[in-house]
Amino acid sequence: MHFAWEQLTDSVHRCRLPFCDVTIGLVHGRSGALLVDTGTTLVEAAAIAADVRRLAGCPVTHIVLTHKHFDHVLGSSMFAAAELYCAPEVVDYLSSATDQIREDALHYGANAGEIDDAIAALRPRTTGSTTPSSTSATAA
Repeated sequence: MHFAWEQLTDSVHRCRLPFCDVTIGLVHGRSGALLVDTGTTLVEAAAIAADVRRLAGCPVTHIVLTHKHFDHVLGSSMFAAAELYCAPEVVDYLSSATDQIREDALHYGANAGEIDDAIAALRPRTTGSTTPSSTSATAA
């Protein structure tokens, strides 16, 4: 394991990532896993993905991004095959404010090269569906 995960139930875990003390969540079932937030970099996200496979026995199939802060969203491109859910403003921010995202990340001490790689990997996706109570949109 790359990170220390706390088991909350048989199928629910959470983990506090060391950088910026971000808490991420995992809910898994027989055929898939939902990850809540994705970390700061692709390196961190790759470690999260490996941990999820070990804990859940399957890859991440769904992602929820809780908000637009760099330390919650920049790992999202590592999970390109997953369906991603977030508020429309998160998509807008990830597609239009990469300079601000980079500035914020560097201000908190993130590695510039890893942040640049994560920002470069951001790609719009069209998977997901929209319902009145939630928006499925992607920017990774």
